[in-house]
Amino acid sequence: MVQRYRYALLLFCFTMVYGLSSISHFVFAAGGDAGKGKAIFQAKCVTCHGAQGKGDGPIGKQLKPPAGDFTSAESKKKSDAELLDVIQNGKPKTAMVAWKSQLSEAEIQDVLAYVLTLRK
Repeated sequence: MVQRYRYALLLFCFTMVYGLSSISHFVFAAGGDAGKGKAIFQAKCVTCHGAQGKGDGPIGKQLKPPAGDFTSAESKKKSDAELLDVIQNGKPKTAMVAWKSQLSEAEIQDVLAYVLTLRK
């Protein structure tokens, strides 16, 4: 009986640790530093998305399709997880590149936190 209890406890602990680690990037997304994200955004994203995130950067409107406008109704419908995925993996058939090989996970979370401030 004690043996079964130990295995059940071990299984529960494993499940909790594994489960929490698999969703940690979604929880952390809300905790990114928007101030740090703004600096990264200004250095890497403004050319396409513009200073206010309206997709009106120097080359943003010339792109086919145009750069995303974070203030649009369409963008506001996207979940944090969807935005995170686009930042990490890019968007096929657009100029939006994947940043996961160029930015750390913390930097990506910071950019997401800043982008979320632009939606308001």
